[in-house]
Amino acid sequence: LQVTVNKKHLLLYNHRISLEKIDTLGIYGKVQIKTIEFVSKSLQGSQPSSLGVTKISTENSRFLLGVYFQGVPYIGKLDTALRPGCTIAIKGEVNKNPKSFALNLRPSDSKDIALHLNPRMKNKVFVRNSYLHDSWGEEEKEVANFPFSPGMYFELIIFCDAYQFKVAVNGVHTLEYKHRFKQLEKINIVEVTGDVHLLDVRSW
Repeated sequence: LQVTVNKKHLLLYNHRISLEKIDTLGIYGKVQIKTIEFVSKSLQGSQPSSLGVTKISTENSRFLLGVYFQGVPYIGKLDTALRPGCTIAIKGEVNKNPKSFALNLRPSDSKDIALHLNPRMKNKVFVRNSYLHDSWGEEEKEVANFPFSPGMYFELIIFCDAYQFKVAVNGVHTLEYKHRFKQLEKINIVEVTGDVHLLDVRSW
C-alpha cells in the first residue's frame, strides 16, 4: 500500500490481510471530510468509481460515493419501504465501556416500533420487543450466545421474510423474531442509539 499526502510520497505499508476482504473505510478524529474518491487504473485519468451500494437517505449523515458518515443517534429513511426479501446491514464498533445500544425499525407515520433490538452488555442480554399502540410488548431474550463485547467490530444483518425477521451477527445466525407489526410496507425508518459507533448502513 502506497500513501501519498498532497501529491508527495509519504510511506509504503505491506498488506496484512487479503485485499478482497476490505470493504469498509473508517475515518476518525477531529477532521472535516470534503470529498472521497476511489481511483482504479482501469479507469481513464482519475475518474472516481462508485461502490454501487443502495442508498439510504438520512437526516443526519452524508453519503459520498457509497460511504456513510454518521453519528449516533442515527435516523435513516429507507428509499423503499420494507417487504419480504429485504435486507438491512449495519456495520459498527461497540464502544470501549458500553452499557447497551438499540436498533429500531419503525414506520414514519406513528410512534410504533416494529422491531426493537437492544443488546445489553453488562448482563449479556439481547432484548427484542415491539412498541405498539403506546405500549411495549413481551420481551424476548433467549439467545444461544451473546454476540457482542466491548470494542468489537460487528456486522449485523436483518433479513425480513413474510413471517419474521432473521438476525445474524458477524455471519452467524443469532435469532428470529416473529412479526408483531403486520403492515411491513409501512416500515421505512431505521434508528440506532446508544454505545456504538456506526460505520455503514445499507439496504437492498
